[in-house]
Amino acid sequence: MTTLTVEEASQNLSGWLVRAMNGEEIAIHEGTSVVLLQPFATLPKRGSSERLGPHEALRRLQSESRLTAAQAEEYVRDIREERLADGKPGIRNPGTGEIRYTKPC
Repeated sequence: MTTLTVEEASQNLSGWLVRAMNGEEIAIHEGTSVVLLQPFATLPKRGSSERLGPHEALRRLQSESRLTAAQAEEYVRDIREERLADGKPGIRNPGTGEIRYTKPC
């Protein structure tokens, strides 16, 4: 790993960025703080007006490894409990405790 000061990095920042994008570990430090330069996966381009449905939003979060299946299930459970608390129509399964809505969420 190459470690640079802010001053060293700023003298040839574009060169250090190219090296980091090619897989070299480049760290820049300022006092006791250290920042690692590394490539960031490009996010899918979306129109600013695009509105995702809840299923598609969860699917995208899971596909981008930003949400695990367990986290998604917990999120859906929380939303269902909130809907039930708000008086939204739903039927709770006494065996599993899951709520099934008579109307789409």
